[in-house]
Amino acid sequence: MDDAAGRKTVDILGLSVDLVDMESTIRRAEELIAGGGTHHVVVLCVDSIMIARRDMKFRSICRRASLVVPDGVPLLWASRLLGSAIPGRVAGSDLLYELSRTASRKGYTCYFLGSTATVLERLSEALTRLCPGLRIAGSCAPPFFAEFPIEADTQIVRRINESTPDILWVGMGAPKQERWIHANLNRLNARIVIGVGAAFDICSGRVKRAPVWMQKSGLEWFHRFLLEPGRLFSRYFIGAAPFFPLVLMQGLKKAFGGRPR
Repeated sequence: MDDAAGRKTVDILGLSVDLVDMESTIRRAEELIAGGGTHHVVVLCVDSIMIARRDMKFRSICRRASLVVPDGVPLLWASRLLGSAIPGRVAGSDLLYELSRTASRKGYTCYFLGSTATVLERLSEALTRLCPGLRIAGSCAPPFFAEFPIEADTQIVRRINESTPDILWVGMGAPKQERWIHANLNRLNARIVIGVGAAFDICSGRVKRAPVWMQKSGLEWFHRFLLEPGRLFSRYFIGAAPFFPLVLMQGLKKAFGGRPR
């Protein structure tokens, strides 16, 4: 479907996901950077969709984003079932690599917020090796809070704004990173702000990514589960389990003239 802004999207369980692949995502990011203002880009996976079904505030944040890209082969499968095929996956770690390559060519500056000082240092080293000339305006590994106190939040925003980055990457995990971005979007002196979850750990080399065959076959989640079974069992085997039955129900309602909830 097309929205008022001309975006082509598919509704997956109540969230509009842009019909983009990596190439068109990079083009759209460049347009947002050139167009002025500060824009929120959501990298959406199955887990995030399921969180949004029970978290009204998170659902509203995703709906207000300037761009929602599909992280995960299951979203591609779901879009085909629903009749509006997403052309390609846009994984957070891949987006971090590809947009950094574009940034190095175009002169965009980047800022990294999240994770630990060690991970951010390794991430900066890895990206500057991969993307010669990449301009890193700064980074910040904030203390852990479920929700940042006002004083800490103000200090973080001030540090970012002093660097005036074109691209602010936030790696805090969903929905925390999206909540933080939404709460501070109007105060940030950045062009686009992108939450990429665990991409800092993957791109820095701290966490090994799944083999390519698992990425392409929709099994990257299982590789992550094997690395952290205690932490991720509930997310994948309980929280995400209803995803395809719900998508199937949405498809049947659409086919027979009903409206998805």
